[in-house]
Amino acid sequence: MPKKLFRRMAPHPDTLRDNKFFQRFAHILHDPNLWHFNRHSVARAFSAGLFAAFLPIPFQSPIAAILAIWLRANLPIAVLMVFITNPLTMVPIELSAYWLGSLIVPGEFKPLPESFEWRWIWDNISSIGLPLIVGHFMLSIITAILGYWGIQAFWRVYVMIYLKKRGQRAPSA
Repeated sequence: MPKKLFRRMAPHPDTLRDNKFFQRFAHILHDPNLWHFNRHSVARAFSAGLFAAFLPIPFQSPIAAILAIWLRANLPIAVLMVFITNPLTMVPIELSAYWLGSLIVPGEFKPLPESFEWRWIWDNISSIGLPLIVGHFMLSIITAILGYWGIQAFWRVYVMIYLKKRGQRAPSA
């Protein structure tokens, strides 16, 4: 089941509770819903983590953790999802955000240079800034929604295949 995979990837709740930094948050971290691995908590965690991952601001992990606590989602999964945005994925994400934002924000679409240059960004920040920010927020919303429903669908299909192999009937939704 996906539950076993997610459980193997996540740290044990006691590990975080015993950490000196996290002890001040112990009353929050004792909520068992933050550590459950079920279809709903993992789907909410993917949604929270993906939303925070595409925000154009630093410190996305604490934002994902706050969203996970607020949504009562799986905390470790939400924080891990933030790391899909990294230096290797930065250029495609920025280009996608700018393209998406330029579809929404009225104005002239600045053609991108043939090779990536920071100088081009600084020279054109006044015209690409708003589309870039709007695009990031749209990517956050779109990926959060797709992540939630994608995990819901993946989990259901996985369980149905698993039950079919065992010769049992799938539970009704």
